Amino acid sequence: MKLTHLIAGEPTHGVTEYARLLAQHTGGEVRSWDDGSGLPHAPVHVTFTDHLFGTTPDDAVDRVLEAVGNRPLSVSFHDVPQRGEGEERFRRRAAAYVRLAHRAEVAVTNSQHEAGFFHDNGVDVEVIHLPLPQAPEVNIEAEPGTIGVIGFIYPGKGHADIAAAATKVGGWRVRALGGYSAGHEDMELPGVEVTGYLSEEHLWEEMARVSLAVCPHRHVSASGSLMRWLAAGRTVLMADSAYAQELAQLCPGQVKPVTDWEQALRSHDAEATDLIPADERWQHSWWDVARLWQDLWCQAFKPWFTGQLRPSPTPAQAVSVIIPHYNDETSLQRVVDAIDASRGIDAVEIIVADDGSRALPKVKSSRWPVKVVSQADFGFRAAAARNLGASHARFPILAFVDGDTIPEPDYLARAASWVSADERAVVVGTRLQDGVEPDWLHEAWQRTHDLEWADSSAWRFILSSVLTISRRFFDLLGGFDASLIGYGGEDWELAFRAYNAGGVFVHDPQARAAHLEPDFGERTAHDETERLRLKNAETSALARRITHPLARPDGVIFSRQDIGVWLPPHTPEAVISAWLAAGDVRVTHPVPELLTEDPRVGPGPTRITIEVDQPIGPPQDLAGVVSRVEALGGRGMLYDAHQAYASPIGRVTLRRNDQAHPAKIGVRWAEVTAPAQLERWCAGW
Repeated sequence: MKLTHLIAGEPTHGVTEYARLLAQHTGGEVRSWDDGSGLPHAPVHVTFTDHLFGTTPDDAVDRVLEAVGNRPLSVSFHDVPQRGEGEERFRRRAAAYVRLAHRAEVAVTNSQHEAGFFHDNGVDVEVIHLPLPQAPEVNIEAEPGTIGVIGFIYPGKGHADIAAAATKVGGWRVRALGGYSAGHEDMELPGVEVTGYLSEEHLWEEMARVSLAVCPHRHVSASGSLMRWLAAGRTVLMADSAYAQELAQLCPGQVKPVTDWEQALRSHDAEATDLIPADERWQHSWWDVARLWQDLWCQAFKPWFTGQLRPSPTPAQAVSVIIPHYNDETSLQRVVDAIDASRGIDAVEIIVADDGSRALPKVKSSRWPVKVVSQADFGFRAAAARNLGASHARFPILAFVDGDTIPEPDYLARAASWVSADERAVVVGTRLQDGVEPDWLHEAWQRTHDLEWADSSAWRFILSSVLTISRRFFDLLGGFDASLIGYGGEDWELAFRAYNAGGVFVHDPQARAAHLEPDFGERTAHDETERLRLKNAETSALARRITHPLARPDGVIFSRQDIGVWLPPHTPEAVISAWLAAGDVRVTHPVPELLTEDPRVGPGPTRITIEVDQPIGPPQDLAGVVSRVEALGGRGMLYDAHQAYASPIGRVTLRRNDQAHPAKIGVRWAEVTAPAQLERWCAGW
């Protein structure tokens, strides 16, 4: 995943811990703020509170923007300014936070309350609530009459308020589970027992000893301490505020806003510990938070992740133009004449690839060299003809133009400039029919931002009649599939392989060419039976070759599957069967004796590879997991979504790419009952 987490602060700081855990659960490269120079050319994520990045709010923002430069920016805002901190301090911090939010492509707060600050200042932000940490099992009895407050101690945190109320009511003692914030070590807290800094393990233990959990902070807007209490299954009394009301709605029964602490303590049983049953607690893990962040990043940074970020066009020097032809010299001459009028290209050669015409075509004249090559008439073999033409090309860029498609003078220069800049570019021009582009293509360009937002289904928008590609990449792909005979589909099949091999799809709206003949729909409008025959033949041919779900019906088994799964040795047959039932899946390993005759078991080429380290069933949403891995760059590490800090269980790889840092994805795995005795599994007893 092409994203850099730029992290500042000590590991024990709450904001720094959030930044570290976010990186741990999403993937990407991690850079320390102290080592922030020379960041990769990729989006940058910053978990921001001003005092971690500079001496003043403006200084902090200036330093972040200087480090990020012109890279896309994502920011998680913490300690969002509030008027309760004082008007002068609020004014200075507010201006800095708003300035940073305006610069960011992705801006997120931890609560609706915090988001309101940005909305009031004309900035749209998203809300992702803080996650609940994974609470360990602690077998410690609560001490009756104890009140617990978690976190650093500083003025306004509310310790004094709760201590004063406890003194008036009697029968309660207040424990501060944490140490003093820097600079406040001399702060006096009568009636409060201070534990000092607690390790992670000891903090959970001390929380368990408390019978009443409280969050008395007067100006809290997002609280990791509160999340700890909720993760432990506790009912939490919280100082009333907009944030408290927000959490009370989010977690009914677990968060109770308090306006009068004395009254709240009098009405609470000091001998009781309010524990919420596990199935009634709010569930919001780090994997849930990671998924929400990844969704936002995919929306904002998709071309960076998928490798479709288009290059800067570079003028091309020489292009080989390949024109398939069959019995239409008049249209061919018009195409050649149009290529003669090309501008911005120093050298062009024209190769006419004849597909078995009655006689070889004769080109009357051209200012560029023209070569005619031919193949026998064994049916409509456009793919083989194009390959034949390409095999005779001398120049490093191949421009395929159909024999009835007239390019405008700037067509070649524009299309070839993308390939000149990146030899992996697969460029489709704009093919006009009677001066306009078909609606389905026009909508595709809008939806995909001229293919910069292309995904694995974008092969449907690549047309061989206006296709430009590098000779090197074309040869790497093995050219068009020459076994395709009949109308259509060879361009989609090539594009499918090109995308999976790391191709960069580009649509250039200014690289225009006019299609002389009516399109397929118009040509067959008078004969619906013939139209269906041709389209169904094309669909059937492509379904065997293109493994993408959009090219295949559900439940049909083909010789080549879309997903290949590698499982550890001795995986039970029932588990393997569950994988085979999960989709268009081939289990490449192991091959148990019972399943040797299943054509989907054993080695074979696939578009997607999944390796699983444990003999477990497929994810509950296999297609969704694959889609997420693709959107995040094509490499993913799979984890158990029920365990926050577990080791990876598997890996997913699709599409050749240069993603050095895989995305991390929490997965809920299907439970598969696999009895040791095969007879029991077969007979269902």
